[in-house]
Amino acid sequence: MSFKVVSGIGGGDNIKAELARVDAEVVLEPVWTEEDIIKSAADADAVMVGATEPYTRKAIEAMKKCRVISRTGVGYNNIDVEAATENGIAVAIVTDASIEEVSDHALAFLLAFYRKIIPVDRLVRQGAWQLRRREIFEIRVPTVRLSRQTVGVIGAGRIGGAFVRKVRAFGVKVIVYDPYLTEDTIQTMGAVKVDFEQLLRESDYISIHCPATDETKRIFGAGEFSKMKSTACLINTARGDIVDEKALFNALSEGVIAGAGIDVTDPEPPDPDDPLLQLENVVVTAHSAFYSEDSLLALVMGTVGAVVDALKGEWPRSLANPEVKETANRRIK
Repeated sequence: MSFKVVSGIGGGDNIKAELARVDAEVVLEPVWTEEDIIKSAADADAVMVGATEPYTRKAIEAMKKCRVISRTGVGYNNIDVEAATENGIAVAIVTDASIEEVSDHALAFLLAFYRKIIPVDRLVRQGAWQLRRREIFEIRVPTVRLSRQTVGVIGAGRIGGAFVRKVRAFGVKVIVYDPYLTEDTIQTMGAVKVDFEQLLRESDYISIHCPATDETKRIFGAGEFSKMKSTACLINTARGDIVDEKALFNALSEGVIAGAGIDVTDPEPPDPDDPLLQLENVVVTAHSAFYSEDSLLALVMGTVGAVVDALKGEWPRSLANPEVKETANRRIK
């Protein structure tokens, strides 16, 4: 009897070929809501999950055969990991497929804000590149050499560490807030370990690279923005709920901070009428930081590989809930 694998990430030839190795078939059914998942995946042996499908406790408890919930990426805030662990289900993640792409994207945000590329482009399109018109010259002020700036990094793991390596090439001072890394580890990156308050005060740009957890939820709110420089820009390529978006709107619209580059929002996608999207000092890129053809292939194959491992009775390489291995009711044995 073949295994049933419900996919929210498609079912291309690469996926089918890999699953065929363990006599598994991919099933493409709607999984956009909790009810969809209960209907489609109740008898699934494994599921492959994107960024938004709501694998809630109720949905997970309905999945009586599932061995693994395999997520195409490193984030898993749309999956109730605690419920999965209690039900003996492994939650697999892909930790290394988009390191270069996401760190590049954060750097692109920083450079766009530093050189004021987007507002100048808008003015040119409005006819402001004319003799005796001052708008383009005025919008450039203040601009100082990037090497005189300080870049703050929240979380210096795989992606944050890659961002540190890349941004240091511009000669900036890099400061890092990461309570899980030692001062020596951060120094070997060429950065300085600081506390959160110091990072807020000193940074000209702050780039967020920490996971979304109870500890990091809404760590950027009105109080935090008030401690930042009025010329500072916030960059978020991590998860939307790390930032209080109402507070961010207020800070941007009132000039408390200068700009924000956000690849992720809360919720996703945002309401088209969200006032944050109406601000000219915000750039939003639709959760696309992860993407390149290379990273997409690596994400898909890593996700499918975890399913293959689980259906063979082996533990996937990267788990969001490694403690599931010790549960008496674990489904991978």
